[in-house]
Amino acid sequence: MRIPAHFTIISPTPNTSLSAQLDETERLLAAWLADNGLRGNQLIQARFYLTDAANSLSLLETHSLYNATCAHCARSWIEQPMLDGTKVAVQVWALETEGLTRWRQGDYSLGIEVAGERLLFESFRFGEDDVRGLDADAQTRLAFRRHARTLAEYELTLKDHCLRTWFFVRDIDHHYGGVVSGRNAIFAHEGLTADDHFIASTGIGGYTDNTQTIVAADFLSADTGANDANIRYLKALDYLNPTAEYGVAFERGTAITLWGTRYRFISGTASIDHKGCCVHRGNVVKQADRLFTNISKLLEDDGATLADMAYYIVYLRDVADAATISRYMAERYPHTPYLITEARVCRPEWLIEVEGIATD
Repeated sequence: MRIPAHFTIISPTPNTSLSAQLDETERLLAAWLADNGLRGNQLIQARFYLTDAANSLSLLETHSLYNATCAHCARSWIEQPMLDGTKVAVQVWALETEGLTRWRQGDYSLGIEVAGERLLFESFRFGEDDVRGLDADAQTRLAFRRHARTLAEYELTLKDHCLRTWFFVRDIDHHYGGVVSGRNAIFAHEGLTADDHFIASTGIGGYTDNTQTIVAADFLSADTGANDANIRYLKALDYLNPTAEYGVAFERGTAITLWGTRYRFISGTASIDHKGCCVHRGNVVKQADRLFTNISKLLEDDGATLADMAYYIVYLRDVADAATISRYMAERYPHTPYLITEARVCRPEWLIEVEGIATD
């Protein structure tokens, strides 16, 4: 059995009102579904990107794009301003199957099951009462503990079943150290080690509508029916060193077969060498070249290439680089959906970071 996966990123016409852009995004998503022979109930995940969550979130959550078209899928959102004049964009994932069963759903949580294999999406957008008095370390631990508690309800664990995390960090230049220490503490407690494996991850700048929230988190976990032999942790040691060598704990990429389709979850990747050093400081184009080389080498470790990438999320530290990188992406990756956002990377010398998913 092979269930094809479909991904895209939808951005509306820029420089119009948020309401008009939400309307257009809904039309464009409906057209994409129809063009691929899909229906709305085959969507399994949608992440919305906003330029201003404090003033946009209420309109998003009351719009039919969010509460009708995407009502059946895992929904999350983050403030990471697009750099082309749009106020909203959405990255979506759909499965080409009629046999999809939802086994958990809430505002920010959804489990799906097909033919005995399951995915669980869970997002945390903490409110003021959740995080009052908690620093970045404590908020990171809180997110992991809550997801671990959800997994335990289904006899799953972080170590054996969590595939991918995204951590969006307010003022990341100041708070990333707390995220790292919190994650390291949780991993030590859960038995995730450099000698075994960590979890693929992106740690990047991002904001919610609550000014007290330092950390927002998205989790993706999978249960393939007690068969984890198809999981591979991607390495390219001639190009990127193990993350543990500089004190952080995440995998560069993770590959797994789900429903007969091979997925490669590529973590946030920057211009880094095999010693963990930034390459091409101050030159965003050369940094882009290096990071895409790094991604290609990670994919090679599982028999894939950049041509297999389903989409890219491109994070820029400096908004002044937007036009340059927009041209770069259009020239080099014209057939792969991509989104460019303003989001500071976890080390100030990195001007650009990219993540995505590849499928066969």
